[in-house]
Amino acid sequence: MNITKQSWLIDLVSLLFFTILSVAALVLKEITIFYVMYIFWWDELIKTLFDGIRFIFNRNLIMDPSIFTIIWCVRFFMLCVYMMFIIVCFNVMVEEHNNVGYDKNIDVIFFRNVIFNITLLSFIVREAFNYVNHKKPTASITNLILPKGALVLHISIIFGMFAWFLSSNNVFHLSEGAEKYNTLFTIAPFILIKFLFDWSSLKNKKENAENLSLDR
Repeated sequence: MNITKQSWLIDLVSLLFFTILSVAALVLKEITIFYVMYIFWWDELIKTLFDGIRFIFNRNLIMDPSIFTIIWCVRFFMLCVYMMFIIVCFNVMVEEHNNVGYDKNIDVIFFRNVIFNITLLSFIVREAFNYVNHKKPTASITNLILPKGALVLHISIIFGMFAWFLSSNNVFHLSEGAEKYNTLFTIAPFILIKFLFDWSSLKNKKENAENLSLDR
């Protein structure tokens, strides 16, 4: 099995594991919009940090280190901006009148949510495995500037703010019988967005792995 196929397989396992854990958190009602945004943010941060580690220890594999450094710094800066936005908007503003939701978010921030911690650990294991097997940093400038993980985070933030605006201004109401599924209706779209984007990335990676096998 070549390195690209190994990377594809570990990414597939990670995506399925993330989806299962997210569904479990959804069923147990341990998940909030902030939880979802924050785990997306951590996923992208871990990828960015490992790209930085690859660059530090494998600088000779980079065609233009100066451009890579600038783009990596921009990515890291944007993640810092996203973090402040997520904490202020989805922790403070969205849960302003919901003490239960706010307490759940605090548990997530201070790593007291078991499902969140396991998910986070799975991301680290995935990236560590990919680092050991593929030390060359992302070659595509497009992927460096706007990786799909950052795109998922960006779209989710916009969608989350839009959903919060509609709900806070009483634009729509769930029927009395459907109110118990409020968490499902709120969180499921975010999980679906990430799943679809990650699945698309997996398909591309699998095609690359198959092309490499044919070339050999």
